[in-house]
Amino acid sequence: MTGPFTLAQVDELVTRSHSDGVTDLAAAALIEHEARFLLVRTATRDLDTPPAWDLPAGPVLPGETVVDGLHRILAQALGYSSTKITAFLGIVDADDGTRNFVFSTTVDQPDSVCWASNIQHRWIDNITISDLVPEINHVLRAYYALDFG
Repeated sequence: MTGPFTLAQVDELVTRSHSDGVTDLAAAALIEHEARFLLVRTATRDLDTPPAWDLPAGPVLPGETVVDGLHRILAQALGYSSTKITAFLGIVDADDGTRNFVFSTTVDQPDSVCWASNIQHRWIDNITISDLVPEINHVLRAYYALDFG
């Protein structure tokens, strides 16, 4: 993993999260392909709240590292069996108290997403993602600050 953080630093942030009383952790992926980002439609438990567009994400299970959780989530939900984490981009705290660890990732065959499932998805540009998911703007800034060359 390249970028401003190492896996040891991510593990330290997890430990610090638990020390701060945060017990619900999630992993999210910022997946870029041809200058567009993948969003998936997320269901809500509240029937009065319509589904929203968000980064592919899911809960980290007990005994699982955040990175292992990310690999599992992308494999199970999107069918990506070969995911490479390129950077840790930051943390986004959700309204329900979940702490989301956001990673930049690359995947083999990005256009094959969700073919085996009924997950609604779309590839959008960086302006649209900022409008649809404004709480990740600091994550986008971290992504664009990276030098992948």
